[in-house]
Amino acid sequence: MRQYISVLLLLIASASQASLVMKPTNDPDLIYDGHLLHGNYNAQVTHPDKILGFEIGQRMASPAQITTAIQTWAGQSDRIKVVEYARTHENRPLFAVYLSSPDNLANLDKIQADIAALADPRETNTATAKKIIKRLPATAWMAYSIHGNETSGADAALTAIYHLSASTDQNVVDLLNKVIVVIDPMMNPDGRDRFAKSLEQYRGTAPNVDDQSLLHRGDWPSGRTNHYFFDLNRDFFYLTQPETVGRVQLINRFRPQLMIDGHEMNSQDTYLMGPPRQPLNFNIAPSLQKWAVTFSQDQGAAFDQRNWRYYTGEWFENWYPGYSNYAEYRGSMHILYEQSHMAEDGVRRPEGTVQTYKESVHHQFVSTMANLQTLAKHSKQMYTDYWQDRQFVIDKESPYADRAFVILANQNIGRTQALVDLLLAQDIEVFVADKDFEVDKATNQLGQTLSDAAIPKGSIVIPNRQPEARLLSAIMEFDAQIKPQTLQDERQRILRESRSIMYDTTAWNLTMMYGLDALTVPQNLKRSLTPYQKNTNGFVAADPSGIAWVVNGNDDRSVAFAARLMEQGIQVRALDKAAEFNDKAYPRGSVVVTSTDNVGHAQLLNNVNQTAKELDLAVGTMTMGLGAGDLPDWGGRHFKRLERPQVAIISHDDLRSYDVGATWWSLDHHLGIRHSQIDKAALTRTDLRRYNVLIMPTGAKLTDAQKTALKVWVEQGGTLIAHQSSAAVMAGKDGIGSVKTLDNTLAEAEDFDIALRREWLATQDLDPSIVTMQNQLSQDLNYPWSDAPKRLKEDELKKREKWQKLFMPSGAMVAGRTDQLHWLTFGVGPTLPLLYGNLPVLMSDEKSEAVVRVGVYQAVPENEDTEKQAESTANAWYTLPPAHTIQVRMSGLLWPEAAQRIANSAYLTREKMKNGQVILFAGQPNYRGSTRGTNRLLLNAVVYGPGLGAQPTIQL
Repeated sequence: MRQYISVLLLLIASASQASLVMKPTNDPDLIYDGHLLHGNYNAQVTHPDKILGFEIGQRMASPAQITTAIQTWAGQSDRIKVVEYARTHENRPLFAVYLSSPDNLANLDKIQADIAALADPRETNTATAKKIIKRLPATAWMAYSIHGNETSGADAALTAIYHLSASTDQNVVDLLNKVIVVIDPMMNPDGRDRFAKSLEQYRGTAPNVDDQSLLHRGDWPSGRTNHYFFDLNRDFFYLTQPETVGRVQLINRFRPQLMIDGHEMNSQDTYLMGPPRQPLNFNIAPSLQKWAVTFSQDQGAAFDQRNWRYYTGEWFENWYPGYSNYAEYRGSMHILYEQSHMAEDGVRRPEGTVQTYKESVHHQFVSTMANLQTLAKHSKQMYTDYWQDRQFVIDKESPYADRAFVILANQNIGRTQALVDLLLAQDIEVFVADKDFEVDKATNQLGQTLSDAAIPKGSIVIPNRQPEARLLSAIMEFDAQIKPQTLQDERQRILRESRSIMYDTTAWNLTMMYGLDALTVPQNLKRSLTPYQKNTNGFVAADPSGIAWVVNGNDDRSVAFAARLMEQGIQVRALDKAAEFNDKAYPRGSVVVTSTDNVGHAQLLNNVNQTAKELDLAVGTMTMGLGAGDLPDWGGRHFKRLERPQVAIISHDDLRSYDVGATWWSLDHHLGIRHSQIDKAALTRTDLRRYNVLIMPTGAKLTDAQKTALKVWVEQGGTLIAHQSSAAVMAGKDGIGSVKTLDNTLAEAEDFDIALRREWLATQDLDPSIVTMQNQLSQDLNYPWSDAPKRLKEDELKKREKWQKLFMPSGAMVAGRTDQLHWLTFGVGPTLPLLYGNLPVLMSDEKSEAVVRVGVYQAVPENEDTEKQAESTANAWYTLPPAHTIQVRMSGLLWPEAAQRIANSAYLTREKMKNGQVILFAGQPNYRGSTRGTNRLLLNAVVYGPGLGAQPTIQL
């Protein structure tokens, strides 16, 4: 019965398509006749239908079937070279399939050497470049299905591989003489396999054309993401996942002229292709924008011939450089395909027709071939444009000529090394300052221009005047430029429709994401620099003569050191105050292992050294417990005893899979300790006594019973960590604890403002006018509310709150000020960049601790009207200290209304609840695996929370 209905639907759809052809034609490829492949094929190359067991495009090919087909064809055709460029977390292979004439494939190394020479005008002159361009074939990287549940792209890739490797038609032979095509057929095998399993589970007797069915949507977390639920199409310069690392390495070596990326979108949509709309990143070469129009004209014509509907731009922009269009910043033409999602059975369309899955695959295949033909036609001119642009960016008159980025020297060696590794992976040239020097008019991350900025020895220096200037600028500049017209369009869309035109985050600067202090210097720095070389001697073993051993707490890897040792049954301590032993200074947060805590542990030093070696850490040795001066001694209260974390992540149900995955990956990648995922739906049936740390990623909606279970567990000694909207639930009207969201506190705004003023005063020097030793009762006391500006009434605050909420950012970087006496900020500086979107605004008073707040206080210069400034501060729930303003924005699009709304709110709070504690993050601390600064806060909470913030009374 199912087969009969499938045939019937196919005939209906085929007849519908055939009737729409605009003019009579004898070209079978112009009519969708139920088959994807037309022409003559080499009988020695196995037809895909025989490998798959069904007609190609009729059903989704599984990752295993795609792998089998590629490996089969590699041994049958001399037009194929297969490279396995990576393995996924689940050990599935990722392939780059090179397709071209046998002669081109035989000369691949020489061709790649020519392309590399063309990429660096410092080593290649114009005459040589012209000769290279004349002999180079065109090059294309065609990539598909980076989102595993967007399946049609990979099936189209399989179709294209067979077509190009087996067709004997002259037009294909001619194409392969001119072009080297690299097909990356399935960019996310783990996600595709997950979706394939859901198709098997939900496939019924009859075809299901209802796009709301689980057959089309899949189960949580769907097949979109990889093993750790990462969106691989946001990872192209963050390089957190093995799929991306291998792919980018090969793309960077190949430097294709064209890169396409085959996706799917809403099932009731049609087909989107390039070029994108504004905003476009200013670092994309203008010549590529010109070629985008040429390619779209040819691709559109191919669709017009078949009467297929499509559109360009509309909702897709190229501002964020972390998509697959990453290649554009290195000079490749990039095209996005977005086919309406069909799953296997097709979807009933609004006009009443049924579009089949095979038709979707056909659209992707036709797009592929159309783009390759356009490339073959224009390749030489594209190479010429590429060469001229590479000359331009290194010219002394280019906008990149007089600029350098500096990562200031610091003790967080592991994090700094990770950032440098990212830059080196992009072929970016990196240097190290070999002595101290000063620069003039440098700009810091707060946007302040410094008259004389010190560059300490050991700082990382990256001149922007180098061949990869465009990519370097895109990922390292503090602010991406945006056209005034785009800003106006954004503002008007917000006011008209309460939504943004921005497709993604508007801030991504790597130094801010990593939480490392940096400067932009308006000079092409060249002196006192040496090329960067990775330190291969980081590990220093513990000296057996010591009484205790220490690892520097400023390095993020110290947290993993503590966690792993505790898993091995070793007692560990943490310094909560800077100390000095044996003439060596250790910052707060340093991890200490003492001999007296671990008497009888036969393998103590072996375990310490092995763990430090795994993490490439230097272990300092204490031979005496007396600290220098009045600094801590080893038997005092500043050596805090830690408790082994026993961790569970609350997962599934309504939790957002991206944040679940990023948290899961962080614990695995940064800590490497055991932990569990527990189903939120089973929370009240779970024995929570097995854990002393629970992490609730964003997305949770809790029943009263679930809230009660969590509260009881916390009060018994648990550490509950909640992110973003889950934190909002904890801080809601019926939440747990005293931290509340802004909309629930406007009636008590003055109380929160007084708490804020109290925090401020606790950081200030004593006012000499306050005489604490006087005998006579003072009649003139200054209270925090005494000199405050006139406060706004509750009704006005509510109106402003509703209005300001409209303007919350898609993703901007704001300045966070941190409590430098709190254990949660170990390894974090006084100012921490925070990635802010439409997050809950958390309010903290004296009953809780605001560990990180939004905004950095700045003193108003004496020559400004401080009285006028003070009068203007009562424009929100908070007031500012006298003669001070507050700086919020660091990078990205942040409207003034949003800045005012979130200023002085809490990003991170900690509240004691009987024997336990609740830790709330307003955002996702490990966003896309790349916000390393705020991720350190999360690691501190997980590893140090059970010992430093809770009492271990839970039965374990």
